[in-house]
Amino acid sequence: MKFGKLSISAFVFSVFLLLSMGCKVGMCEPILHRAEGQSKSLAKEKFAYAPNITYKLEGSRIVSQFAPKNSQGEKLDLDLLARELGYDHFNWTNYVTQDPHGITDRLGQKLNTPYNDPPQGGYLYDPADEMPFYWDLELCQRCKSRHHRQNPNNLRQFELVFEDYPADYRLQPGEKIEFITSLVGVREYDSQAKTAKWEVLYTFRWQLTNLHYNISRVSLVETDIPLEQLSPMLLSTMQLDGGFIKY
Repeated sequence: MKFGKLSISAFVFSVFLLLSMGCKVGMCEPILHRAEGQSKSLAKEKFAYAPNITYKLEGSRIVSQFAPKNSQGEKLDLDLLARELGYDHFNWTNYVTQDPHGITDRLGQKLNTPYNDPPQGGYLYDPADEMPFYWDLELCQRCKSRHHRQNPNNLRQFELVFEDYPADYRLQPGEKIEFITSLVGVREYDSQAKTAKWEVLYTFRWQLTNLHYNISRVSLVETDIPLEQLSPMLLSTMQLDGGFIKY
């Protein structure tokens, strides 16, 4: 398995400048500009590019793709869009909220739900970096290059992919492992301190079940979930991991 205000005159000048220079890669709309130090209320404001998140489910494999477009249907460069929105880059976070049989981290300690997937440092069978994001930001020892954010299977100029193949042969009929996955905007991260600040942009819920012994299936449960509908314990875990939560 693999989470200062502008003055009126400055604003008028910036609008004039945009009109005189034209819009690059169609990004003049619907960008959500926010003054520095001004936070977005995640419970009240929908992510403008939510319609550009798609899903594909095949057996035990789930793939979600974020491929933003403007109102003319033109693809938007992810790095440019991230900077326009005030982020360093986009990534995903993934949390397990139900796990009837449990799993251990790289130190052999059993994880309690909700837990970040992968946890800091990853699992015994699958190491990861110390950041709370699904795709690694660092090339850590024994980490798979396939799980790095910059891997072309995960990130291209116009699309960011979330992909997972979970499995647990222990699941019995009626049991499930539930996941909460979010597209996030990473504001900043410190590779030395192993800390990050990020903002949830879009969230969906999915689950893993076993149809028969060792025959798994993933299914999409809910999309575009408002943060206030998530459990307080999960929201608290997100905040401890550096997530910005405000209602």
